[in-house]
Amino acid sequence: MRLRDSLSNPSRPLARLFKVVEDGGGWAPPQVEPVMPDPAVATEVRECRMLSADEVTELVEAYRRGATELSLARKYGVHRHTVDRQLERAGVAKRPVVKMTPTRVEQAKELYEQGLSTNQIGKKFGISGSTVWKALKRAGVQMRAPVAR
Repeated sequence: MRLRDSLSNPSRPLARLFKVVEDGGGWAPPQVEPVMPDPAVATEVRECRMLSADEVTELVEAYRRGATELSLARKYGVHRHTVDRQLERAGVAKRPVVKMTPTRVEQAKELYEQGLSTNQIGKKFGISGSTVWKALKRAGVQMRAPVAR
């Protein structure tokens, strides 16, 4: 059977469908109520923000001067991935991420036993003191009580 034949026979489903569509058939699209997010789940909804050409230039220069992607994202009110993408588009060579390798953990243990704080050790390695603290804790080092300031 051809499509033409099915349309000419009013008892066929396709012909009935076309008839309903042509006549309007009393059909209306369903009404959809807007969904309000649960405040406990969605605490913040941000619109997409596009950086201007001047902002991208400032961002690139700040990164080259030593600013981190996260600090730049906060400064310009964008996501860290947006900063990363803009740096990539500008052809900026990314700084390597410093990690606590097993060798560094051993060095950190020695320095910690000599009395240095995790913040002081972190500055020597170019990372945060909290990263050093976590690595030492995972390595089973008995951590000292924090010094009150």
